[in-house]
Amino acid sequence: MGNQKNRSKVVVIEQRLLKSKAYRSLRTPTAYFVLGIFMTKRQLVKVGRDGKRQWDIVNNGEITFTYREAKGKYGISYSAFKKAIDELREKGFIDIAATGMGVHKVATFFSIGDRWKLYGTPEYEPAKPRPKKTINRGFQEGNRYGCNCRKRKS
Repeated sequence: MGNQKNRSKVVVIEQRLLKSKAYRSLRTPTAYFVLGIFMTKRQLVKVGRDGKRQWDIVNNGEITFTYREAKGKYGISYSAFKKAIDELREKGFIDIAATGMGVHKVATFFSIGDRWKLYGTPEYEPAKPRPKKTINRGFQEGNRYGCNCRKRKS
């Protein structure tokens, strides 16, 4: 096949996740779809000795999934993607490892979490609130557009 690597894309999803209260309580098909895409973005390796081996996510905290990718590659609207991300965070499937907000337009980095295992129990810890963008609209004191926005002296 030329220079292409002949790799199969296997997605490992543990049965416990599929039967969990958190998974069954997802409200939209988009949330299920986005979770599945996150699962394909993991890089898994088996760690441990025989009999005690388990899967470990090598790139946890470095997984990116942008709004542009969601729209262009998967046809997911901005609002549906935002709602799916918020719901997956709320139920404990993903967390924001590093936010991409700012003037440099850096991508947000996600980690796959396991808080979903405790969803619906007293031990469950909800996700930290999403950072809010601060938007300064209108004229601000001291801007270059004129004196009508400065405070008047009485």
